[in-house]
This record gives sequence, structure tokens and C-alpha cells, in this order.
Amino acid sequence: MHHGRLRAFFFLCAAFFWPAGRRCFGQELKRPSLQIGPVTLRPSGFFDDTTMYRDATTGDSISTRFAAIPLEETPGQWLNSPRHSRAALEARLEAGGRWLGYWESDFLDAPGRSPYRLRQLWGEYERGPWKILAGQAWSLLRPNRTGISSQGDLMNTIVVEPAYHVGLAGVRNRQVRVTRTLGGWQAALAWEYRRGGDVTFKLARDGGRAHWEAVLLAGHGGRKGAGVAAVLRASARLSWVSQQLVSAGLGPELVGPMPAGVRAHSTLHGLEAKLSEKLEAFAYGGVAYAGRSAGNRVVRQWAAGFHRKLFDHAAWGSTSLSLQYSQLDRSLWSGARGRMNYWMIGLRHFLPARR
Repeated sequence: MHHGRLRAFFFLCAAFFWPAGRRCFGQELKRPSLQIGPVTLRPSGFFDDTTMYRDATTGDSISTRFAAIPLEETPGQWLNSPRHSRAALEARLEAGGRWLGYWESDFLDAPGRSPYRLRQLWGEYERGPWKILAGQAWSLLRPNRTGISSQGDLMNTIVVEPAYHVGLAGVRNRQVRVTRTLGGWQAALAWEYRRGGDVTFKLARDGGRAHWEAVLLAGHGGRKGAGVAAVLRASARLSWVSQQLVSAGLGPELVGPMPAGVRAHSTLHGLEAKLSEKLEAFAYGGVAYAGRSAGNRVVRQWAAGFHRKLFDHAAWGSTSLSLQYSQLDRSLWSGARGRMNYWMIGLRHFLPARR
């Protein structure tokens, strides 16, 4: 989609969903919503414009394919795109329990395809401590910051990079999931379909300044894995995040996907610091490893950067300026190696209904 059409699409969406009874000139406005009978619709998302420089040329958009960076020297590359802009819509209904529908999309599909990409589309029913979800959602392999959810509180890191960071595990796929809450504990069991069926179980605990979780997977063709993740808040301004996964056959489920059918492991560690009310900094390091194959043996990344809030208003949303530096390298079992450095600058405006 042409950049101009993309921007126009999002502004039209924002205008359509803006509450009819709004007031301006500094008055506090309600979060955007639209009531249709008993159903409440609430849009969210952001407008994004990202500029980046890579010291190697790839066939990628601004979303980097970590496991496919060049193995030989190539010229540098400049890119600019608003395609990481995202639109989402939540629908809620209270009738014998809570019904929730969620749709989320952006314009960052793989090169050569239509730019529109459906990220998530699922429905969920909640009654008491039970939740049942069905549709396309994040795998239970993707860690959370609190609880167990596919809509918010995901521990996706806070980098500028749309592809997130090497070391994370879990992708979006079709699934049916049942979640049970027991005080500060949550447990979820899911049947997930991507390359055959997988059964995934997650146990999560929230308490004090810590969130931790453990996950197990058993699937088609002998696929299996186990992982742990945690978010530890040293203070209100400093957090440490981490995920570790060991597996057989889960290489395609890693960020910076590794070959299928072999052992595949990953680890991620990071620090997130709120330096002031308007300034947040981050630093992460991650590694993905795959057993002997004709493909990648190791993919590594470290990244650092910051987000500076430029504007924040309860009615109109917030605008941030962000900077990220990353260094990537990969090595194959054949001995070939590649390395790439890149910078990203992002300007993003969040709608006020963001999560």
C-alpha cells in the first residue's frame, strides 16, 4: 500500500471511532469507544514512521530477518517507512459472562506479499476464574509481563525494531486455549497449530515485584520444549527481563528462526530503565542456537536505545521519539559468518485507547 494511502487509512479510522460526545480545548475526554446496543467497540493502535540505516544491504523491509543477514560485504542501506503503523479493535459484551473479540493488523507482511498483515484475530469467553480463547493469537511460548494474555502485557521487549529481538520464543498461530486463575497463579493449556498440532502448557505467578512463568510443549513429529521467563522489578524505575527455552524441533518458533527438525535453544536478557517521566532506556542481549544442519548454527544480537516522550494528553494520545542501535551476527555450520550493524529512529503517535 502506498505510504500516503496508509496514513489516510489510519486517520479515517481514528476519525470514525472518535467518541461523538467529545469536548476539546484542554478538557479531559473519554477514551475512544463506540456503543452498539450491548456491544462496546474500542479502537487502539499507533501511527509510526521509522527511518533506519543498515551497514549491509538486505531484501528486508524495516522489519529485519535476523537469521538471513548477508554473509558477504554489501553496501549500506537507508530505509524509511510508515508500515509499522498498527490498528486494533476490541469488542466487549457482558452476557452470562464476559465476551471479548480482538482484531489487530499492520502493513509489514513479508517482502513480495500484499503489505497488509493480520496479526491477531480471536474471541474469548470469560466466566469466573475461567477463560476460553479461540483464533489466531500469540503462542504460550511468548512470555508475558503479568498474567497470561495475548492482547496486552506481552514481554516483547520495548525495542524500536518491529521484529523484536533475537532470544525471544513464540509466534502468532491458530489455537484454542483454556486459562484458569487461582489467586496470584494462572495456568493455561492450549492446542496450537502451526506445523502440525502442539499442546502447550503454561504456569505463571505474579507477586510483589516479580512475574515468572514456566512453559512446556509437546507436539507433532517429536517437537518438544521447555522454558522459563521472568520480569523482576528492582524498583519502580528498573526492571530485568529474561527468557530461556530449550527444545527439539522448535527452531521456527524462535525470533530469528532457526532450522526445523534439530535441537534449538534461545536465551534473552535485558534491562529497562525509566530515567524520568518522559525518558525510558533499554538494553538487551539475545542468542539463538540450532543443532547441526545445513543452515544457521548461532544467531546473536544486542541492542540499546531510548524512548523520549514528546507529547502526552489523555484525550489525544501521546507521541514519542525513539532511537535504537543493534549489532547482529550469524554463523552457519559450514563455517560461513555474517555481521551487520544498524540504527533505527522512530516517531510514533499512540491513540489514547492504547494498552
